[in-house]
Amino acid sequence: MLISSAYGKFRLLILIITKSAKRILLFVIFWFVINLIQSFFTEIIDDEAYHWIYSKFLDWGYFDHPPMIAILIRLGSVLLPGAIGVRLITSLMGAGSIFLVFLMLKDEVRDLRILMLVCFSIPLLHFHVAGFIATPDLPLVFTSTLFFFFYRRYLEKETPLIILLLSLSIALMLYSKYHAFLIILFTILSNLRILYHRSFWLIVISSTILYLPHIFWQFNHDFVSFSYHLIDRNNPFQVKYLLEYLVNQFLLLGPFCGVVLFYLGVTRKTSDHFNRALRFNVIGFLLFFLVSSLRGHVEPHWTAAAFIPLILLTVPLIEKNLILKKWIYILGFISIPIVIFARISLMVELEPFPEKLSQRFHHKEEFYQQIHKEAKGRPVVFSNSYQKASLYWFFTGEQAFSQNNKHYRKNQFDLLHLESDLQGEEVLYFPAVAFPGCDTLETIFGDFTIHHTDYFCHFNRIKVILPEMDWEFGPGEKVHVNLKLENPTQSPVCFCDSCTHKPQLIYSFFSENGDHRACFASYTGLLPDLVPGDCTVFPVEMTAPETPGKYQLMFSFGARDIPAGINGRPIKMTVRSRSSKNSG
Repeated sequence: MLISSAYGKFRLLILIITKSAKRILLFVIFWFVINLIQSFFTEIIDDEAYHWIYSKFLDWGYFDHPPMIAILIRLGSVLLPGAIGVRLITSLMGAGSIFLVFLMLKDEVRDLRILMLVCFSIPLLHFHVAGFIATPDLPLVFTSTLFFFFYRRYLEKETPLIILLLSLSIALMLYSKYHAFLIILFTILSNLRILYHRSFWLIVISSTILYLPHIFWQFNHDFVSFSYHLIDRNNPFQVKYLLEYLVNQFLLLGPFCGVVLFYLGVTRKTSDHFNRALRFNVIGFLLFFLVSSLRGHVEPHWTAAAFIPLILLTVPLIEKNLILKKWIYILGFISIPIVIFARISLMVELEPFPEKLSQRFHHKEEFYQQIHKEAKGRPVVFSNSYQKASLYWFFTGEQAFSQNNKHYRKNQFDLLHLESDLQGEEVLYFPAVAFPGCDTLETIFGDFTIHHTDYFCHFNRIKVILPEMDWEFGPGEKVHVNLKLENPTQSPVCFCDSCTHKPQLIYSFFSENGDHRACFASYTGLLPDLVPGDCTVFPVEMTAPETPGKYQLMFSFGARDIPAGINGRPIKMTVRSRSSKNSG
């Protein structure tokens, strides 16, 4: 009798587990299918096209990001064409993240419907966290979910296999996006005793060895990514950046369920090392990017990696509290129609959507085909827009280039060989500002200024190195400067008089209030041609500003109608007041 009763309970347990596993599997498959449908019917967006350019030039690193997204897009594009190929592996990873969440909560959450409802009600989960958009956030979320999956097992038992898998997951995170360093940091801060474990340092060594190819790539490219993210993105404080961050997080977390989840995640107290790691990551990510908004714009999806820890941390609490559970059901079913509307609006143009937002998701292919028709087989050069260059290349299959000047920033186009390949070519040029000889191109997105350039020249690949000297001058003082011109590339640089826009050295002053002034440098003779690896000293003369104050000074190559490019970092310069000059 006792044996029969135990056998009956065992069969019931197996039945429950099997039924639960089927529901999880069906939900994950459903999630993957809707991501695939969305991928097929939603036009590629600018960042995805930019990462698609990455995938055409596989390497161990790129200007903005580590190489994971390029590898995933390349693999998906081999399997399927177009946008669905670009998004295939990220869509799979999105479903994989959901599966891992269910796997980690299977013993804590018996009512899977509440977990499914929470997943459906968070807007960002459908796009950058566990969705379909091919940006580095999705592989970061998937690999960080793997990291938490193995970290919990590591806390239970430090076996060689778990140490190896944890090391691998850390390396994969780092290859996905640099925000992985935050996940590692917040996890360590949540459990400082881990520093005394020998296995911890074995994990550090192992993951570092796996990450060495990217470190070497950064070394060979002057740590361009870290320099860009840590220095170049800094801007003066503006209240709008802070307000944008707060509003965006509120909307993307979900104005209904999200408020409850956020409150529970921030206020939950726990002594469990794993849950402490989750809580530190939720609070740490949100605070880190809150502080980041004080020095510049923060993209809404940069906090994506905090959403999985938030779900893991809060859903078990919701299930145990009947009142919370009731409210999540109510708020969840209010949120779902909003999320569905957002998904549909990406596939089908709807009237309530703002025009600027609508243009990001609709009619782009028609727009770039209009440009392609005007180009008549010539390469297209866009000024200060890696987005337009990438989208044009994706939709037409024809080469495009982003010519970046001092009013913008460098990007992956500055690391490719495209600039040297375009030297002397006839191109269709989209300038940032109109100049004499420009025409107008009528498109579905409005009128654009264009110029039919006969002999294209651009020289951002040259480094202009300023000497170490006392950069303090009197108002209007004439200054002789010995510049170093270096060609770090594998192709020669030739300054040709045949260029449509004759290249000249330009120096620019940027004042503390944001104003700037550009002048042509004075020099004798012609600009020197540079063979690969060549470095030469080139003397020029400049004139200091008449107005005393502190400035940023930058030398770069431009032309009479073309703004100066980006050939080096600006340096600090001071113009003395006339009184201080007289007193000296």
